Amino acid sequence: MGKKAKHKAKQAIEVPIDGPLESEAAYYARKVGITRDEAAKIIREAHAPKLVYSPQGKGPPT
Repeated sequence: MGKKAKHKAKQAIEVPIDGPLESEAAYYARKVGITRDEAAKIIREAHAPKLVYSPQGKGPPT
């Protein structure tokens, strides 16, 4: 028989849910019908810094 393919983890281990994030995630999860972990992930993504695209040579007018 052939060897089984090695499977890598789908996600990295996330930071544990703490304090205000835990209560917000629990509330959101109940309202939307998802797990607390999924809700915490959505909240973390929403609070992540936004990337701004600025083409070379096209800055704000001086």
